[in-house]
Amino acid sequence: MIMKWIVIPIILVSISMSAQSPHSAEYYFEKGEESLKRKSYRTALAHFNECLRINPFYYEAYYSRGLARENMGDKQGALTDFNIYLESKPEDKEALFSRAVGRYNFGQWAMAKEDFIALLKLPEGGETNTVYFQDNISSEGQTKVLTAHHGLKPILHNYLGLIETKLQEYARAIPHYDSAIHLDPDNADYYLNRGLAYQLMRDTANALKDYDRVLKVDPTNNLAQHNLAVLNQNRDKDRAEVLLTEAIAANPSLPYSYAERGSLRMREGNLKGALNDYNQAIKLDATEPDYWLNRGLIKEQLKDVTGALSDYSQVIRLKPDYEKAWLNHGNALVKQNKLTEAIEDYTAAITYYPEYGLAFYNRSIAYFRLGKKELACTDLKQAQGLGVIVDAAMKSKVCSHE
Repeated sequence: MIMKWIVIPIILVSISMSAQSPHSAEYYFEKGEESLKRKSYRTALAHFNECLRINPFYYEAYYSRGLARENMGDKQGALTDFNIYLESKPEDKEALFSRAVGRYNFGQWAMAKEDFIALLKLPEGGETNTVYFQDNISSEGQTKVLTAHHGLKPILHNYLGLIETKLQEYARAIPHYDSAIHLDPDNADYYLNRGLAYQLMRDTANALKDYDRVLKVDPTNNLAQHNLAVLNQNRDKDRAEVLLTEAIAANPSLPYSYAERGSLRMREGNLKGALNDYNQAIKLDATEPDYWLNRGLIKEQLKDVTGALSDYSQVIRLKPDYEKAWLNHGNALVKQNKLTEAIEDYTAAITYYPEYGLAFYNRSIAYFRLGKKELACTDLKQAQGLGVIVDAAMKSKVCSHE
């Protein structure tokens, strides 16, 4: 996990505003700084804009305007201002850290990595003008007060680990997480992130150890409970469901825990329990296509074909190129004997995934039931060529005209 940051500038005004001309760049800069201190970010932005209109080379105003923009949610504008400021002061730790985090949030992994490495190389200490309040996402209520000059090293290593994980360089991520844990052994997020890297490396043993360590540091950590449950699905299904249930109890607002338990229950044949879980997952997040797709599959198994069709239709609305949704929608139509409409769905699935063997196979059966044997035979051969196992008797029946 990454951290949420609240950035609070410490205002150090060395010259009295009363001594400044109301038309000078310095006057508007100090007015902007005072507005930042009051968290009046729009007012601060207006003052910094005027400061820079008068003097475009007033570099301190670019950094402060970047902070105002960042707090207003204008991440791209903030990043631009930090870039301009760092051209004049490339080793300013506070600006460099702000830009590194901004680049990370924009997915500029390589550039963010350069900034974090540069920060690691800079000596600790120095004058502090900005305080960062770090919220530990995986543990509610835990906040640390930090500066760019003291206490950031474990966070820098954690970000570098996250970047290497994003780049799928998991072996390179592990040493950074090791360093973060060595410097701050009580931070559950670092164990969680390292566990995920191990999991992606398919090193299940070490991933399980790290998730267990997370729960020792933070027994209510729902993400660790969720990941442990996922890893235990094929090892101990009963324990997996218990862990997922505990994760849901710890944080009932996370849809993916319900979805994961629903998937587990579906595989175990507990269709009603699975349906309840996916109902809740969709209630919490109606934008995830797979939740609707899986609920449709469950409804179909429960003989609610109309309900299944409705869910598959919603998947298609959310993700029109999702070939599995078109296939399942077609399958449900076949159950209602709407073969022509089903063929249209299978054709859509093939359009989005031209090597979808199962779609060719199912369309072949629909064509055959409509008496279109030549089309059925062509599709059946295509399905077989794409790796679908075709029963010899079925092929002989469908292609009997040859």
